[in-house]
Amino acid sequence: MSEYVKFEVIDHIGIITIDRPPVNAVCESLRVGLTEIFEELNSRIDVYCCILRAEGRMFSAGHDLKEAGQSKDPDFRKRINPTIDASFRALHRCRVPMVAACHGHVIGMGFAYASLCDVVVASEDALFNFPEITVGTVGGPAWLLRIVPDKVARYHFFTATPFTAEELKHWGVVQEVVPKDQLFDAAMAIAKKIAKQYPPALWASKMTIIEGELEQYDVVDLQSRMRARGNEQLLGPDPNRTECGRAKLEHREPVFDPAPFERWKTLK
Repeated sequence: MSEYVKFEVIDHIGIITIDRPPVNAVCESLRVGLTEIFEELNSRIDVYCCILRAEGRMFSAGHDLKEAGQSKDPDFRKRINPTIDASFRALHRCRVPMVAACHGHVIGMGFAYASLCDVVVASEDALFNFPEITVGTVGGPAWLLRIVPDKVARYHFFTATPFTAEELKHWGVVQEVVPKDQLFDAAMAIAKKIAKQYPPALWASKMTIIEGELEQYDVVDLQSRMRARGNEQLLGPDPNRTECGRAKLEHREPVFDPAPFERWKTLK
């Protein structure tokens, strides 16, 4: 198990805790650790419900942008998308009902993990966002389109405007908004209500919900294909993407070279 993920079981309720200071950025070790736990839950008969939470000042700052640049492993970049997709797929297909307890910033991959949980509880200070467009990439459109109306999703995706917890409660994504010091208790109260039910019926219900959704479309596969289409086929090796990321890290506005825009005159 990853050093950045803790897992315990209390009275048949699993508690998964993300703990990677300072901002719980999702590195390879963290997402592999989460994948292992989500997959393990499908063979456990002592866990009836599970809470996904985080330590520190925020739920997660999303994908660790610095890790790829700092890694000296020549195969690291090849593993990024497969390990990302594996963690999403393991959570999406986990038969145990999942309650996300979100506080502070819930960004990118962190927002995706929360969106794949069955119930979401948030603290009053929680802000949910897919800001990938600000660093020159196509992020998580499929996740957002799955949980809020189309035009709402497009506005927030194109402007990188975060959702407040109350806004997501309005759209039915967040079930409860509570003070930060009451977040874990609120999540535990819901988990206990779920865990009181007949366990096989819980697992069967979750599995049929997953299977029904997969008959319509596989959101993990769709998101993977949208990301590949946007980042690899359409954006490609545009140097402005690097400038977007650098400007974000340096807290300044990006300065674009218009020359790469020329290919968009004929790009389809």
